[in-house]
Amino acid sequence: MNKKNFAFYTGFFILIALAFFLRFYRLDERVFHHDEAAVGYYTFRLFSEHSYSYDPAFHGPFMYYATTEIFKRLGDTVYSARFLPAILGSTMLFFLIPLRKYIGNTGMLICAFFLAFSPSFLYYSRFYREDIFMSFFTLLLLVCVIKYVESYSNVNYSDNIPKGFSFLRFPYIIIGALSLASLAALKENAYIIMALLFFFLFLLVIREKWYMGLMEKIKRRDKKTLILFSEILSFIFIFIVSFSLYYTGNLLNLAGMKDAFMKAVLHWYEMHKIERMGGPFFFYLPIMVLYELPIFVFGIMGISHYGCCENKKIKVLTYFLIYWIIVDILYLVSKIYPGSSPYLPVSYMPSSIIVFLPLLIYAILTILRSKNIFVAFLTYWTLTNFLVYSYIQEKVPWLVLNPLLPLTIIAAIYLNEIIPNLKLNSRNGIITLIIIVVTSSFFVYSAVELNFKHYTDPAEPLIQAAQPPQKYALFLDKINEISMQYEGNATEIQVTDGEMETQFLWYLRHFNNVRWKVDINSTLDAPLIVVHEGDEAQSEADIVRQNMRIDYERLDSAKMSWYWFKESDLTLDYLLYRKMDRKPSEYRIVLFYKPKFQES
Repeated sequence: MNKKNFAFYTGFFILIALAFFLRFYRLDERVFHHDEAAVGYYTFRLFSEHSYSYDPAFHGPFMYYATTEIFKRLGDTVYSARFLPAILGSTMLFFLIPLRKYIGNTGMLICAFFLAFSPSFLYYSRFYREDIFMSFFTLLLLVCVIKYVESYSNVNYSDNIPKGFSFLRFPYIIIGALSLASLAALKENAYIIMALLFFFLFLLVIREKWYMGLMEKIKRRDKKTLILFSEILSFIFIFIVSFSLYYTGNLLNLAGMKDAFMKAVLHWYEMHKIERMGGPFFFYLPIMVLYELPIFVFGIMGISHYGCCENKKIKVLTYFLIYWIIVDILYLVSKIYPGSSPYLPVSYMPSSIIVFLPLLIYAILTILRSKNIFVAFLTYWTLTNFLVYSYIQEKVPWLVLNPLLPLTIIAAIYLNEIIPNLKLNSRNGIITLIIIVVTSSFFVYSAVELNFKHYTDPAEPLIQAAQPPQKYALFLDKINEISMQYEGNATEIQVTDGEMETQFLWYLRHFNNVRWKVDINSTLDAPLIVVHEGDEAQSEADIVRQNMRIDYERLDSAKMSWYWFKESDLTLDYLLYRKMDRKPSEYRIVLFYKPKFQES
């Protein structure tokens, strides 16, 4: 190994080591998010009672079964629940090695840096949800497809090739099929991934004109064509068997598979329809800009640089700008003259479709016209994911990982091209270098601030409101402390607050004497009593306090906290320090506890 390669691999493995360190450092310090508590409890039930039933509201079985195996070895703790996300989020960097020839040496290091320090990837690698699993298997599937295509393209199909040569590609077929099945067994947006992949293949067939002469090849039993079809059928068969095993436990339970698929599609269609967690069509843009600035800036530049119509980029951009100006005018007209609404598409079509339609057109044209099919796919994958999740009315911050993953690779490829050619004795070279340094510094700063300082601060948009404040840990510690003065896990706990059940199901999983949804007017005399503290003149906590004995102490906390953001919140203090001019709103709770011994 020469000095250049030694330096390259040293830098790469240092970044991998940093990725592991950042993901495991103080991994269990942050209290469980509401979603983590929910899936953590169902994982615990599977672990302790061997009980699991698919519910699309809590996603597929893969994560539950995989984490149960971790629980068997490390115990059922917050750390062990987050162990697999941290492992998968770190090992994603190894998948860059097979992509080196497409990304370049510099690009590979940059991409490793982005994945290691990305505030979004880092945060959700320390978070017990399916989303980092989805990113892991998506990237693994991409690697399998690329290695399969390489192997397929390099084979000589002359008659003297041994008949079993196609088995050289079978590892990629098997791992790829298992990856896709794992995606489907993780989360329902796997069906979106499949639809986008199918549409990409359709465009690729048109681009390469593979349909021409296909029937003739089949009739004359063309070896290359027949082997390709057999391998596609093998992939589909392995996927179907794996999917069936995940959801039904049987090799080919078609009825069970259909039921799982219909449950998923109907549930999430209903959630989209009622806009359970709706948001503006541009929901993911500010998240990318705030947290992933160098990826966003250089990813967009890469999409523009490598996209369609090499000699007509200015013309295409001009058409898009004209389109957006017309759309702005239509929105303005519909607002000033409401009577014109029935005649304007902006009044009855989703804004995400109207505004982002050029992105879909650009993605399709890139597939059909670009010379670099790898970057064309990444461009298509970024833009179509962004368009789909901007349209779907289930706006949650973790879905940003879907367009962010391919955009990260595009940004690295683009920087791999421009960095070696930077001329630091020119104005453009200096400006470019300053942009790289400033955006990357802010990127690392944001990652550290979010994950190790503001990890429960509702002023961080990447944190959904269902995250309890860190003071909630004191609340839980007090429950454990007082219970040890009585009967340990058999200590009676009365919970009057019905909204606390999900969060507490995990944290009280070892307590076997918990009474849920107790009426506040009933006899409340347990050593530990949890009630809701509302904004009423006389809250539930006040009523309970009046009716209980005087030997109870009180501890206030909150189940979750949040901000309703305003445009005026966007200040320099907010961008740098997440400082707000008001306290967050909170869902407050109160613990009344009766200590046996005098507290020091």
